[in-house]
Amino acid sequence: MTNQHTITARIKLWTGFFIRISYPRDLPLVIQAFRKRRKYQVPDETWSIVESVGGFLSMKEAGLLHWAASGWPVQGPVLELGSYEGRSTIIFARAGRTVHAVDAWSLQVDDLSAYGGSATSAESVFDQFKHNIRRAQVETCIQLHRGLSHEVGQHWKIPCAILFVDAGHTYADVRRDLEIWTPHLLPQGLLLMHDVLGDVYMDVTRAAGELLRQDWHVVASAGSIVAFTRNKPSR
Repeated sequence: MTNQHTITARIKLWTGFFIRISYPRDLPLVIQAFRKRRKYQVPDETWSIVESVGGFLSMKEAGLLHWAASGWPVQGPVLELGSYEGRSTIIFARAGRTVHAVDAWSLQVDDLSAYGGSATSAESVFDQFKHNIRRAQVETCIQLHRGLSHEVGQHWKIPCAILFVDAGHTYADVRRDLEIWTPHLLPQGLLLMHDVLGDVYMDVTRAAGELLRQDWHVVASAGSIVAFTRNKPSR
């Protein structure tokens, strides 16, 4: 894609986003997220592996995930909701974190946007995921939990330092995932949400914006990803 095409695509994306957000409801999120835009680098070797993996994670977003996994000071595993073929999973694992990958890898879900309406079977995507993490040599760093995120979460006991939310994209799905999984985030842990900033998944934008009224604040953003942490309790 030429520079002109890239600029045109970005203008179209952000024009669509600002047209579709709800005013004034989403403005606090938008203001915080754009004030905290960051450009983090993903190691070339890691990106060369991830680039060939199917998925929807851009290089800018991969840089933010790598920064989170390698630089966030809270120790502990990553809890990833929505793994698809393993792009984000590999980023987290190659940055040195244990990853709990939660995904239904199933067509029996309400939101099939990850499959893009293609004839690809969920089972073949799961097989490709396993192949990709083996090829990236991070298989021993990853624990698989196959099932619907809200069902897996009902019996979850393991605390995490980083929670990455990228499963169902309906408002109800995102709200439910946040309600179930954020209690497992360690104090000052990092919450990452994909597809918050963009012109497609406005339900994700809405759910993310509500966090600002629930004692969270934005610490970074890149691409469509926004990173949050809880406000420190006042003394």
